[in-house]
Amino acid sequence: MPVMPVSMDELRQRLPQLLARGLGQLTKWPFRVPERPLAGAVAGWLSWRTVAAAVLIGGIVHIGATLFSSLSATGQAYRQLAEKLPVNSMTVLALQAPGRQILPFLPPDALYAMCRYDLSGGPVAVSASVLEAGWALSVHSPDGTNVYVVPGQRQRRTEVSFLLVPSEPDTLPVQYRESTAESQIASPTLKGLVILRAPLRGLAWTAETEAVLQRASCKPAPR
Repeated sequence: MPVMPVSMDELRQRLPQLLARGLGQLTKWPFRVPERPLAGAVAGWLSWRTVAAAVLIGGIVHIGATLFSSLSATGQAYRQLAEKLPVNSMTVLALQAPGRQILPFLPPDALYAMCRYDLSGGPVAVSASVLEAGWALSVHSPDGTNVYVVPGQRQRRTEVSFLLVPSEPDTLPVQYRESTAESQIASPTLKGLVILRAPLRGLAWTAETEAVLQRASCKPAPR
């Protein structure tokens, strides 16, 4: 059967006729009206056991997806920071602004100093000043667990100084095991983050706040 070429203009002209012809043929088809109502027909082949099984499977899938999404996101913030922060060194971050935040959704009403610590070579000495309410120094493991926190107190300056050590003493070099000169904070992991947060009261106080953050330190303990 030869194929006749059809132009677009001709197709647009014949389209209403083709649609009308198709609708006319459709109205000639016999439609069977069910003897029972639709609900009754469905109930005939859909038992309560099938409904219960579907609800149970749906609940299991929903719970599993929720747990999997939380597990897959564990440590994501630490991995992002590990690419940007030097190890065992306190880094004062620039004021957070849209488009240049070190982490998504990090509040811009505060200044931050962060240290990515690694205890595989020995303890890390941390010292900082927590000036007042709103300030906070915290230690976190890579999965986000809060290991230690020093909240600021109203009209009271707190000087913080401690050694971060592994929770397993066998992982420490011998020369550090009997050192009790400073407070020791046991880290459940060899790696983690130290975060010093300072509220930003206004741009006029930015330089003063940054100066306090700059004096904070996070470095390997002297041997």
